[in-house]
Amino acid sequence: MSAKEELHNQPGDPDILRNVLRISPTSDLNDKCIGARELKALAVKDSNRIASYASAIPNLVALLSSEMPHDIQEDVAGALGSLAVHSRDIQGKVAAAGAIPPLVALLSACTAAGAQATAACALENLVASNTGNQGEMASAGTIRPLVAVLSARNPAGVQEQAACALAHIVDKNTDNQGEMASAGAIPPLVTLLSANTPAGVQEQAALALAHLVEGSTANQGKVAAAGAIPPLVALLSACTPVNVQKRAACALAYLVNNNTENEDKVASAGAIPPLIALLSANTPAGVQEMAASALGSLVPMNFGNKDKVASAGAIPPLLALLSANTPANVQRMAALAIGNLVGRSTGNQGKGASARAIPPLVGLLSASTPANVQANAAYALANLVFDNTGIQVKAASAGAIPPLVALLSPITPNDVQQTAANALSNLLYDNTTNQANQANQAKVVSAGAIPHLVALLSANSPDGVQGMAALALSNLVLHSPRNQGKVAAAGATPPLVALLSSSTPECRKKAGLALTNLINDHPDNQAKIASVGGIPLLVEFLSTPGDSPDVLQGMIVHSLNQIAASNTDNRKLVAAANAVSPLVGLMTNSSATASLFTGAAFIVEALLSDPLVRVMFTSASSFLPLVGLMQVDSPGHVLDWIPIILSRLASTSHSIRRELAAAGILRPLLAVRAASSTPQKIQEWLDMLHFDLQDVCSCPNCVSKRNPLRGQTSIQGSSTSVLESPRATTSAAEPVDPDKLMQELLEEEEREKAMKEAKAKSKKGKKQRQKEKKKGKGKSEEEQLAVDQVLEHVVIE
Repeated sequence: MSAKEELHNQPGDPDILRNVLRISPTSDLNDKCIGARELKALAVKDSNRIASYASAIPNLVALLSSEMPHDIQEDVAGALGSLAVHSRDIQGKVAAAGAIPPLVALLSACTAAGAQATAACALENLVASNTGNQGEMASAGTIRPLVAVLSARNPAGVQEQAACALAHIVDKNTDNQGEMASAGAIPPLVTLLSANTPAGVQEQAALALAHLVEGSTANQGKVAAAGAIPPLVALLSACTPVNVQKRAACALAYLVNNNTENEDKVASAGAIPPLIALLSANTPAGVQEMAASALGSLVPMNFGNKDKVASAGAIPPLLALLSANTPANVQRMAALAIGNLVGRSTGNQGKGASARAIPPLVGLLSASTPANVQANAAYALANLVFDNTGIQVKAASAGAIPPLVALLSPITPNDVQQTAANALSNLLYDNTTNQANQANQAKVVSAGAIPHLVALLSANSPDGVQGMAALALSNLVLHSPRNQGKVAAAGATPPLVALLSSSTPECRKKAGLALTNLINDHPDNQAKIASVGGIPLLVEFLSTPGDSPDVLQGMIVHSLNQIAASNTDNRKLVAAANAVSPLVGLMTNSSATASLFTGAAFIVEALLSDPLVRVMFTSASSFLPLVGLMQVDSPGHVLDWIPIILSRLASTSHSIRRELAAAGILRPLLAVRAASSTPQKIQEWLDMLHFDLQDVCSCPNCVSKRNPLRGQTSIQGSSTSVLESPRATTSAAEPVDPDKLMQELLEEEEREKAMKEAKAKSKKGKKQRQKEKKKGKGKSEEEQLAVDQVLEHVVIE
């Protein structure tokens, strides 16, 4: 449909219709010039009406052609830019009509400054909050021409619009961030922060740098190295326009986020005092928000900065921003900053509590508060009470528990559920004393938290929510048999066991922690976890090759200890889960504590002491690493357990005794006995191992030699059986000289080595003779047979 037909068929504003008609392809140049100029003015307030005409945008884009005068191009760029403001639909239509390439062409050095600025502004409006157009602009090669426009030779207005366009093109776009940095944008943007630059340019340059470094560790380093920090800090001063202060604080917040090096640089540049000053009541809300964000980003795990910020007096003004008459965005950032300040800092926890941080934070948990504010308030409370029994009591007294429990409901956003569960978890436990807060446990149960927490364990919840719910339940049942029963009765065991298979390691760990506390000293819960298949999954936690054993592994060892001690069926389940391998791994880990070693050893010994379980072990392979622990200088707790475990294992079968002998257990046992202050005890262990000479050497002639462990003759057919109970004959045994026995074993090894060499030599000789025989040389068959018999007799002897 032509523009003239639209004029007749579509009612509307006559001015718009008339000017849409003027920019049609058939109009003369003068009409096109007038139409473009008028539509530029009309688009400011009537963008939707203009865009409603199908021909309007394509005809405007056509006028961007290089054949058109610059004044028409500038008016058209202005009209398209005004049309695209705050309208994703029109942004899409303008981009689809092919506007981006000709707008980029207008950025060239030969274009008038006014047209460059207008084109940059149009590109900015096209890409603002539009990720689709970000990609279109990158494909059209927009970034490098915009970077070129930042140069000092261009007017400030052009620089400002180019910086603003770049800020929107890279906003939360990793690919464009990388391209912009590669295009050399950082140095000119840092230059534009200088004191002699107009405020508008400073503002947009700071914004572009903020978006360039957001979430990009590489760009954080590049911008800091380019010297951006000092001028950004300077822009926080009281004499700077508030919009520039806001953008500078925002850039600093993103520069230091999760970047310890930049955190230190910004603090050293003197940013903390001016940022705190921007929290004052007479500062605009937007500036307060960014200042609180920057302060919060300076301190999460930087304990030096935590002390500096708190000592500079940040806590009182941050708490003041939590008041009911403060905008929600400011409350959100202030709560986050408080949470970061007090996190894992006993001193700042005390300062926060003394400044009466708890009541306003509890107030922000109410149902009328926006969800993102609730989440940060719960986060701040979680950090405020962490491992601090006194503040835990104060928070509970201030009424924190009921609203936190209410935030666990299904209608609450997941991030709020997660932080609420975290806060409840921290209210229940003090790690510094390893004590549960029993008063708070009772209050949490009374507030109805258990069903909500169990519900959050379901597969419908994100991993983070599941993990925090598991942690809260773990602390709720700690040292509380009553709560152990209630949580199990609420159905927590099956979903917790299911979480042991989670793809998220942290979630698995918290579920394991909850289960160990749930079954600790609670036989009924131990039976439940066994019935739902939890034992094999708990065993998996014991295997961490190359790592030092952690607290959770110690707790699981303790739980498996109780499970294995309860009944044969559970011991069978533990054995069937191949628990021995990871338990032996823990015992042989040089970082294992004596208590962890003893706990693991107790489980292994319990399995081997049960005849119905012991028969499940048909090989000693899983136990063989323990042989290496039998050293004269091994700790006492090792020497107390290893011989007992190996003696239990040796009683299983002859084949296992042979495996232990082949692994070299005799020599270290004899060495330990020789150095022991109680050699008779070691002798008992040797007897308990049930070794006979066949376990040392399988040579047929060895059966007629003296048994080195018995001190008596052990001849086939004698009255003393090799499987006879060693305790029954110990009193009749002759004394054994360990040194002499050790020498005998060494000599026997040498003899066996010589026999093997002789056999190999004989075999080699046979092959050589066979070759010679084929060539017609060598001895006769009768002669060679006689020689072979002699050699074989020598080898046997």
